[in-house]
Amino acid sequence: MLRKTIIGILFAVIASSVCLAQTVRVEYFRDPLMPVTEELANKLEKLTITQIDKTIEKSRPIAFGDTPREDIKHNLAAFLIRKIILLQNKPYETLEPLFLEADKLMPNNYNIEIIWGDILCIKSNFEEALAHYDNAAYLEPTADTPNTSMYTKAGFAAATTMKYDKAIEYFDKVLAVKPDDYTALMGGGTAHFELKNFYETVEYLEKAVQIAPTEPEKIFIERILAQAKEFLASTESSTTDEDQRFIIHFAGDSRDDIGDVTFDMLEEIFFQVTDSLNFHPDVKINVIFFLTQDYYKIGKEWSAAAAQGIQIMVPLKSGYKTPEYVKGLLAHEFTHTIIHLKTKNRCPLWLNEGLAQYQEFTASYGSADIIRPDFEGILQREFIEEQNNITLSKAQSLIQSGTNNTDVARGYIASYMAVRCLADYYGEQSFDELLSELGEGKTIDEAMVSVTGRNMPDFENEFSDWLSNL
Repeated sequence: MLRKTIIGILFAVIASSVCLAQTVRVEYFRDPLMPVTEELANKLEKLTITQIDKTIEKSRPIAFGDTPREDIKHNLAAFLIRKIILLQNKPYETLEPLFLEADKLMPNNYNIEIIWGDILCIKSNFEEALAHYDNAAYLEPTADTPNTSMYTKAGFAAATTMKYDKAIEYFDKVLAVKPDDYTALMGGGTAHFELKNFYETVEYLEKAVQIAPTEPEKIFIERILAQAKEFLASTESSTTDEDQRFIIHFAGDSRDDIGDVTFDMLEEIFFQVTDSLNFHPDVKINVIFFLTQDYYKIGKEWSAAAAQGIQIMVPLKSGYKTPEYVKGLLAHEFTHTIIHLKTKNRCPLWLNEGLAQYQEFTASYGSADIIRPDFEGILQREFIEEQNNITLSKAQSLIQSGTNNTDVARGYIASYMAVRCLADYYGEQSFDELLSELGEGKTIDEAMVSVTGRNMPDFENEFSDWLSNL
């Protein structure tokens, strides 16, 4: 039997201050549809694609004839699934007709649904993969030993598409059978972290850290555990307000420092960003106002605020400025949250940060064309006067480095100006179009071609020309 084991990063949450990623060990194609007889099953394992194709062509007239035999239909579906597995590296568009044919022969088949989910996972189409795993879970035959491998894959497909509650349900199915399953503990713990179930996060990950197979994974777990415990310590005595869109937590006496920051401000930001990016979340967004000293236990020293999944964290105590300043911060981080949800965490950093600044400046200054005052001098000197532009891949590297304030600023400015260029040449509707393409699994190059007619190198040249004419 041809199997494929994936060891890699399967789901991550984007954040301006921290990136969580889970190393996942998943075995695909362990549940193929087998022919009716053991003899034919053994034979199928040894056939080449050419031999399989000949058998398929020979069987089709009988399987789809006026009086089809059930065993012939079953065997033909098994041959089609075997062909799919052998051609797993082909584009999904090539494989989908084979799945549809197998499904027509054997509708609602448990094994076909699992392999369908496996292929879609490999193609990074986790949303559709989850639908097929859900079907398989519903169709699962009664057995003494449930299919924990399928549950694990379903859990990570759910987590990747930010359906964290469903992810936990699947990981808990694994843990009901295997209480010490490392992957399920890690997946469940991380999903609970995203839902801000910090007590559960600690419960799952304290077990996982004891059985981590590698030192890097142990370090990763300890980092997430520390964050969860810091959150618990910081918000234990917090006060909470909630409406239909937001849950606001005020840690300590941070509420006293916020002044006029109210739900009205968040409502304004909500409609500004969701209308601009054409995406309205179906989950409530958590906003946590920390005392500054507590925030910097979990956030980077240079970050003014942070977005993590559907959670926004803002430090308020020392350094609090004006309502407009806080409004800009919230707009920036809320934009990251919307992009995270709309693209299923597939947006490149330059576009993510560029759009976040575009919305930040709109909220703070009333116009997306007015840049932050501390960026204005760098923009004028390096980008306009000296024509010292940088590529967008370099901009991403500078932002991620966080080592030199001027370099980080240059990375942010280049990202912001690239988004300004997009708006000038292709209109603000291009933001929605690009994010939608990315959410469907397209690469940034494919998305740019689809929306602008230009690939990334061509857009970089266009961006450079646009800057030189400012």
